[in-house]
Amino acid sequence: MKKLFKGVMRSGNFSTNRLDAFSDGVFAIVITLLVLELHVPVVKGPYISEELIQGLVDLLPKFISFVVSFVYISIYWVNHHQLFHMLKRADRGVFWLNSLFLMCLTFIPFPTAFIGSYPSEPVAVIFYGVAMLATAVSFVVMKSYIFYVGRLVDPNESKPSRFYLLVGPLLYVLAVFLATVNTQFAIAIYLLVPVLYFFAGRLED
Repeated sequence: MKKLFKGVMRSGNFSTNRLDAFSDGVFAIVITLLVLELHVPVVKGPYISEELIQGLVDLLPKFISFVVSFVYISIYWVNHHQLFHMLKRADRGVFWLNSLFLMCLTFIPFPTAFIGSYPSEPVAVIFYGVAMLATAVSFVVMKSYIFYVGRLVDPNESKPSRFYLLVGPLLYVLAVFLATVNTQFAIAIYLLVPVLYFFAGRLED
């Protein structure tokens, strides 16, 4: 069974153009969906300006969650583009692992809206971390497959460091556990991860 599964995953020799174009389309849709939870405040009464200001203040957690998730997705898009630019060919394994990653990615708008609506609730903070953990793990698995299993890049290309592969998932796991004690610690980690990914990505260039 293991040999059969391995044979199916590593079979085929496909062009990466269509896969890359489809992925870019999904990224664009996901980023668009993020903003749909930002609704204009509805106010009534004689003090509209003051109520509008309060409405914007109440929306601040949603603005922050939108920006953080937007940065996450943008970093994934840049890394995804760089990764697929290095591909010499694509097999079935890449197609399915990329689909798994895109499935996790398209789910991000929901936990983003959830934590934006309930930023101090442990359930919402933990749920956000689990969703981000799943996305990070799926990307790491795909990247590891491309470099170490399928060997679909030029042998002269430098392989990703263990730090780059593991820092995100490990921090998400830490944040999920911390959220059971203090949600602010977990949110601080969520804000830190994209910064680390950015600089780790620069080191990988």
